[in-house]
Amino acid sequence: MSKPDVVALKRQGILEVASRLFHEKGYETATLDMVADELNVTKPYLYTYYKNKAEILASVCAVGVSESLDALDRAAAAPGNSVDQLRAALREVAAIIIDRMEYIVVYQREMKNLTNIDAQQILRLRHEFDLRIARLVEQCRADGLVTLHDAAAMSVWMGGLLSWIPNCYWRGSRRKRDDVIEQVSHACMRLIGLD
Repeated sequence: MSKPDVVALKRQGILEVASRLFHEKGYETATLDMVADELNVTKPYLYTYYKNKAEILASVCAVGVSESLDALDRAAAAPGNSVDQLRAALREVAAIIIDRMEYIVVYQREMKNLTNIDAQQILRLRHEFDLRIARLVEQCRADGLVTLHDAAAMSVWMGGLLSWIPNCYWRGSRRKRDDVIEQVSHACMRLIGLD
């Protein structure tokens, strides 16, 4: 394993523990000592990979949108027509939101604790997500598969529906993961007049 891979793996391990602690205890209550204790390392070890607790929070908060942007890249390169690509993108993003639930909830709950610079950076990523969903929707319209004149504007509402998943689904709930993914992607497609 290369050195960059080792660094990425160690940073990811820190994020996993920090995300869980921020989710369970809240950002202000969770400490770096707690993170270090859970990892069986010293606090200086954490500072080798992150400047401070705020940088860890920013990294936790960026996970969902960063992985979602990667999912949009994969969907845009996938076979099929533009509707197939949009549907695949929505399903994959919904799966990311479910699989990274702690990260998403931490972002939604703790964004007030982000530095202004970090908050603006994450908002830029979220805006990029909305723009790229809008481009996928616009491609559906350009291909004649969607007839709504304001279909691209629906991308913001699609993002809103996806962001609502943590309020409707959690591990152990009676809803099934795959059902939620299908339901939310179907609801998003209905916003642009497709079933």
